[in-house]
Amino acid sequence: MTFDLILTSPLVRARQTAEILQACGLCDLLEESVYLAPGGDFDSWLKWLQEWQSNQESRLAIVGHEPDLGEWAEKLVWGEVRYRLIVKKAGVIGLFLPEDDPVGQSQLFWLTPPRLLLEG
Repeated sequence: MTFDLILTSPLVRARQTAEILQACGLCDLLEESVYLAPGGDFDSWLKWLQEWQSNQESRLAIVGHEPDLGEWAEKLVWGEVRYRLIVKKAGVIGLFLPEDDPVGQSQLFWLTPPRLLLEG
């Protein structure tokens, strides 16, 4: 799978992870977003996402921090934070997001701990 954009937190470790994804050929474009810094603003990111999707972009990889990304994924899937998704450092979450209103309408298709990514 490739992406139209890798969006990353501006913090050094997240940026380094995003650069590894880029170097692996998953995407040519890399952009920093303050929304993905720890304590980032989910509602502002949603507005950014809708604008980005309006440009016919659809495959987005985001690199951020816990617990924020797990909580954001839960809001997108269930419409609320339930503290059920356990996302380990360097884990991967895959979501299908509808364009209209993704909150509570998204579908989880991938939740992988980092050890599975390193095997094989």
